[in-house]
Amino acid sequence: MTESKAYGGTYTYEGHDVHFRIQENGITMEILETKDGSVVKEVVMNIADAVDYQDQLLDWGYTSY
Repeated sequence: MTESKAYGGTYTYEGHDVHFRIQENGITMEILETKDGSVVKEVVMNIADAVDYQDQLLDWGYTSY
């Protein structure tokens, strides 16, 4: 079994924020995206896909905090 590097937190770039929260079940993450303060997308996905998305955001220049 491989260990995933899932992090709860926020990734941001030019007014677009992506908030990640690991759910209590430990196998899914809630992802909330906002643009200039307005919610544009809310989704729940498995940890592996969420980690891939976090990696993509970093590749695109997002800052994690």
